[in-house]
This record gives sequence, C-alpha cells and structure tokens, in this order.
Amino acid sequence: MTFKELLPYHALTVISSSVSYSIFLIIIEPSYRAVIAFFLISLITIIPYSVAAVPLQLFLNKSPKKFSILYLCTYSVVAILFLYIFYKLQGNWSDPIGGYGKMFVFAVGAAIIYWFWDSVIMNKKEYPYY
Repeated sequence: MTFKELLPYHALTVISSSVSYSIFLIIIEPSYRAVIAFFLISLITIIPYSVAAVPLQLFLNKSPKKFSILYLCTYSVVAILFLYIFYKLQGNWSDPIGGYGKMFVFAVGAAIIYWFWDSVIMNKKEYPYY
C-alpha cells in the first residue's frame, strides 16, 4: 500500500493519540477549565505528533510488530528529545519550572499513548504495510 492509501490510518492514529493525551493531561493536572483544555490540548498536540511521530511510525512500520517494546523505547526517546529541544528552542535555557521529572512524565506519556494507538490501528493484518 502507498502512503496515500495509508494516510487515513495515520490521521486516525494522530487524532486518537491527541484526544487520549489530552485526557491524560487533564487527569494528571485537573483544572476547572478541563473542557476548554481538552479541546485546546487535542488541537495543539496534533502538530508534534504529526511532525515527530508519523515519520518515525513510517520508518518503524516497514517491519510492523504489535506492542513491540523496542518501538515503545524508540517513541519514548524521540518524544523526550523532541520535548527537550522544543523547550530549549523557545528560549528557556534554564531548568523547567516543574523540573525535568515532570517533562519526562509528559514525554513518556505521549510516547506510550502513540505506541498504543499505533499498535492498535496501524498493525492490523488487513492493512498490510508496504
């Protein structure tokens, strides 16, 4: 299958991951503005998932494996690096306010969520990759 044929599955993976990640963030840091945060976080997280995770997903799924720990580790490392580099590019040269532990939890949470949806949506036998 070509990328054009698989685009709806990539989009579904990104959208499912974005919605799940916003629920994850609302559970970790509840707010009285949770409904507004849910929609904003869902829209905002589509960008990093599309920029960082989809190309990695294309590369990893040339030999697809469901719920592979290697894929989870790869998604986690890329998520941590992406979040750290993005944080530094914003001009924040000091340590994050919540500490690196909180940044680590957010990045690994995003990676686990994307890995889960990648394994569920993209690695089905009826949608063979390449």
